[in-house]
Amino acid sequence: MTVQRRLRFAAFMLCFTGLFFGALYYVHSAFITSWNETQLRQLAIDTVTRTELAIDSATMKMSDVIVNRSTSCATLAPMAMTRALYGTSIMKNMRLETKDGACWSYDEKNEALEQAIANAKHNETNSPGYSLFSLGFPGWRGLGVRWQYGQDENLVEVLATGGLLFAILPDHLRDSALMQLTLSDGSSFASYHPERKWVAEDNNLVNFEENSTRYPIKFSLQVDAATLATWNHALSPQLIAIAAALGLGFGFLAARGMMRNTSILDELDSALTSGQIQPYFQPIFDLEDRKLLGFEMLARWIKPDGTMIPPLAFIPLAESSGRIERLTIELLRQAGAQLGSLLQVQTQLKLTFNVTPDQYLADDFVDSLISNTTRFNLPHRALVVEVTERQAIADKSRAAMVTGKLNDAGLRVAIDDAGTGHNGLSAIHALGANYLKIDKFFIDGVTLDRKSSELVEMLAGLATKFGMIVVAEGIETEEQITALLQLGIREGQGFVYSRPVPAAAILAMATNGSTTPKRKSPSRFLLSA
Repeated sequence: MTVQRRLRFAAFMLCFTGLFFGALYYVHSAFITSWNETQLRQLAIDTVTRTELAIDSATMKMSDVIVNRSTSCATLAPMAMTRALYGTSIMKNMRLETKDGACWSYDEKNEALEQAIANAKHNETNSPGYSLFSLGFPGWRGLGVRWQYGQDENLVEVLATGGLLFAILPDHLRDSALMQLTLSDGSSFASYHPERKWVAEDNNLVNFEENSTRYPIKFSLQVDAATLATWNHALSPQLIAIAAALGLGFGFLAARGMMRNTSILDELDSALTSGQIQPYFQPIFDLEDRKLLGFEMLARWIKPDGTMIPPLAFIPLAESSGRIERLTIELLRQAGAQLGSLLQVQTQLKLTFNVTPDQYLADDFVDSLISNTTRFNLPHRALVVEVTERQAIADKSRAAMVTGKLNDAGLRVAIDDAGTGHNGLSAIHALGANYLKIDKFFIDGVTLDRKSSELVEMLAGLATKFGMIVVAEGIETEEQITALLQLGIREGQGFVYSRPVPAAAILAMATNGSTTPKRKSPSRFLLSA
């Protein structure tokens, strides 16, 4: 490997390693962001559930105190309400209200609490007779649960709700978040503010909310976006080491693949420049009298050491890399130099060559082709443009227009590999071609099974109705020739006549007025033409 190639390899490796790290960081960041949001949504759900359980517990305690609807301060056992509150941290006090007066679970008088209860705005719950209201006075905030168990009888329970929000936030977020529990009227009965001085800006806060389906309560959490963006996002040394190993491995493999592709493309460019890619020609003959009618131009890559690279190894690469137009022009240039004079003299011969649908539909295709073939001494009347079926014809109306322009200039058009590619029968109707070439796939079965024979007959009949000449591809046996003649097909190409050969062999055939006598069928292992 030269120094230049080593430097290019190192550059590719660093580039792909960087891309890998960037992609890994993006995926890691997106995953952690989603995971963090899931955790905070779950925190909101858990907080609402915990609040619901506290209210449920309060209502059950009320049922323990009120044994019947005639219960009053006079009939209630002195310690009944106190015992109901015993052992709980959230239930702080209980007040019984009847038409005869009110009493508390504890005797001490709290005027601020009594005033808060008197002024409370009640929020009805799904349970008949029960309502919730917020309680607040300087230094304290809580929730009131009221049960109206008679016309003038109420039991009120006071809940200290500050503990519902105690230490539930992750440490990383505690100094940059706000939490609040509110009722449906908007009043708050529990809240959390960070101890440090922090000014929250609404446009920089991420909000999480959860509503209870059983009680008129809502939990709200607001977190500083910048702080949330750093939570759990730090990469551990172990993960960094693993990512580095994977990134270097990916970079090495990707760079090697890129160098391989670059190397192949460089070789292809060099081959086009040096003339290693040459035209070979497969004769097209009359099936009845075996006279030479023309020849199809095919690409062969022959290296200086004589090694021949098969077309399937470089034609698709030329198409995908945008080099197919250059390759086609180069082959036509060589064909003009080798066989242009022959085509000028023997006017019955034709030269066919392949183009892709994308080439065919290009804006400058017709003008460029006419200009180049004129420059290469190729008579237009002898040229047949074969549109391959490897791609779909995206715009059939434009394709028909291109066909018309080519015909006006004296060129003819063929549909290649009919029935096996993307275009099917629609192309036969829409393209307006002059020739239909039936693929070897169908020809192979013409003497073996009835279905293949009927398909070939159907294609040939359809083409004839549209005024097209039918050419059979990949003929390998005399039996196939006999069967094709019976189906009305008069032109063909294949190993039964000749393999693709250099221009010198074509000149010899044409000069000698070559015809091919009937011969024994070749072995079935022969490859397609």
